[in-house]
Amino acid sequence: MSSSQSLRITERDEKEFNLPEEDLRHLASFDEIEVKRSDSGQPCVSVSNHVGVVGLPSGNLLEILPKAPCNLLHYLAYIGDIDDELVRGTDTSVSTGESFADLIAQLYLHEVDTVLKRGLNREYLVQKSSEKHLRGQLDLQQQLQRQGVAPSKFECRYDELSTETCLNKILLDGLYRLRPLVTNSSIRSDVNRYYGRLQQYVSYEQMSLRDIESASLTRLNEYYKDALQLAKLIFEQAFVEDLNGRNRRIQSLLINLESTFEQVVYRAVKTVVDTENHNVRNDSIGYLTQSESDEGLLSMYPDFWIRNRSKEVVFVGDAKWKTGTEPSRDDFYQIAAYQGKYGTPGVLVYPDLDGKITDTYKYATGNGTSGGRGKLRSIEIETGDGTSYDQFVRTIEATIRNNLPESLVKAEPRL
Repeated sequence: MSSSQSLRITERDEKEFNLPEEDLRHLASFDEIEVKRSDSGQPCVSVSNHVGVVGLPSGNLLEILPKAPCNLLHYLAYIGDIDDELVRGTDTSVSTGESFADLIAQLYLHEVDTVLKRGLNREYLVQKSSEKHLRGQLDLQQQLQRQGVAPSKFECRYDELSTETCLNKILLDGLYRLRPLVTNSSIRSDVNRYYGRLQQYVSYEQMSLRDIESASLTRLNEYYKDALQLAKLIFEQAFVEDLNGRNRRIQSLLINLESTFEQVVYRAVKTVVDTENHNVRNDSIGYLTQSESDEGLLSMYPDFWIRNRSKEVVFVGDAKWKTGTEPSRDDFYQIAAYQGKYGTPGVLVYPDLDGKITDTYKYATGNGTSGGRGKLRSIEIETGDGTSYDQFVRTIEATIRNNLPESLVKAEPRL
């Protein structure tokens, strides 16, 4: 890895790169990445709204950075993808110039270190070996196949307390998958060091998400919980065989920032609204059109919508991970369709842009009415990385609370 390059591009951007053909073919295999030729004939790479790191067959890395500074670890903790206790009190963040893979690696190393200090999981596993003296049970089939009629050893089967367990193999494979993605030399050195330490007790074996999901935690090994949660995040990413058939696998770690932002907004709205009087949903609110045969067409899916006890839709909202200075035409058309379905007020939620996109609108028609729609607000929520996790949660929930109709939100808890 010492001779590899770390190439950088920003989400929703395109850039010329002088890359080997094997790297370009690999990038083109991702749905999130497009490879084409620029007007000058040079290879040009464009990416969608994903951030993270892509390993390349040549050993190079492509880092995809977010357009707006954000603490992606806070986002993942808030929507439940990682335990919020992992990020409380940390100052780790993802912003321009920083690697998400390095941050995940730091968290993972901390949990691996915790496991090593507490002691590796041990289980009684069936072992097979040739012994001078009978140990455990005689494996008769193996005895006849290997020792013949004049045996010099016993083919034995016995139980032995071992660290070669599924939990430990998952930890080791997590480190294996992170090794080619880490860009910081100090963190890479730590990943290699912990990989070497674990290999003293457990042999490498390729594991899977199914292994993580079927892993059983008890009171005695529950300290593996956070490490397994991070391992699941790592394992969920693309891990493909080298396209050239070499005995090497290529890892990527990509997060869809747009859908993650949408989930953050949905979680915040549910937190400040959900009561017996109002319920927050994010499924379909119905069809945009209906044919004469009563067949519904074009299902509509706002990022969140609120209904009352009578199951009437009373509010709709959409979250947009964008860095412009005003809502786009498509943003307005989309939210207008949602509002028009039930004649409700609505809100467009954007990342923090220093107040540039915060405003209030009303729909204008020929006679100056709102065309059956309520008021529309565009607001911004905190995305920066300068606050603690608890402050981040308080800030985004307060922003949502202050920009929804007062009749919809819960009363604030008394301190």
